[in-house]
Amino acid sequence: MSPSSAATPNPTRMEAAADMPSRWRITTPGIDPTRVRVEHLHAVVSGWFDTTDDTHRAPAKPYTISPPTRQTDTPGFDVTLLDDALTNRLLTRAAPGVRLQLGAQHTRLTTGAEQLTATAWNHLAGSDSGANAWCLRFVTPTTFRRGNAFTPWPAPNPVLGSLRAAWRRFAPPDLPEIVLDLSTDPVWVTDVDGANEVLRINNLTISGFVGRIRYTCDNPDIRATVDRLVRLAPYAGIGAHTTRGLGQVRPEPTWHQPGRP
Repeated sequence: MSPSSAATPNPTRMEAAADMPSRWRITTPGIDPTRVRVEHLHAVVSGWFDTTDDTHRAPAKPYTISPPTRQTDTPGFDVTLLDDALTNRLLTRAAPGVRLQLGAQHTRLTTGAEQLTATAWNHLAGSDSGANAWCLRFVTPTTFRRGNAFTPWPAPNPVLGSLRAAWRRFAPPDLPEIVLDLSTDPVWVTDVDGANEVLRINNLTISGFVGRIRYTCDNPDIRATVDRLVRLAPYAGIGAHTTRGLGQVRPEPTWHQPGRP
């Protein structure tokens, strides 16, 4: 489905978006992104979607938030959705004329939420790239909970465990279940290009990984399952605090190591 700049919901668009994880851009004219904290974005977007006590307290949310950036000199931020029921709410809450407060800054939207990309759940479940190695770029700091602490290391098991949990929670119930046994360490890291980045969120000091990692799967029986989860990553995010801008990832073309097929 091609991106659309339509600002308000319409039946054709809503029908086309059915059963599709999606990424949306919200343009915020006049906002200085360097003065916007992730807590500011979280306050706005959670107000759009967490409308009941149950949704507010849910341990996992069907949306993620990207930190504010500039695209073609226009500031804005991205939101991804894993639940189609949120699409109409997004288009209503981020419609032209809506006023937003981001910290001490205010803006009035001149355009509505713009869909950047979407991938059908049945496509994620049914297609297979044939890859046995994948490169993920961790665009924003990615961290994983260990009790009351956090670790920045995106080892295969917590990365795939995070994506497996998102699939099980948000994929349509008629899709085949994701079955992936990580106890035997079937996926391993072959290359690392990155560093940890320390930040503070809600008075917590968090260390997160930023950069690229190449993963390889030695088990042909689970390779296709790993492939599906990797393709879900840009929509689901990885690790903790994905509704506060952390854990944003992008698959990138991988490479073959010398001497290996």
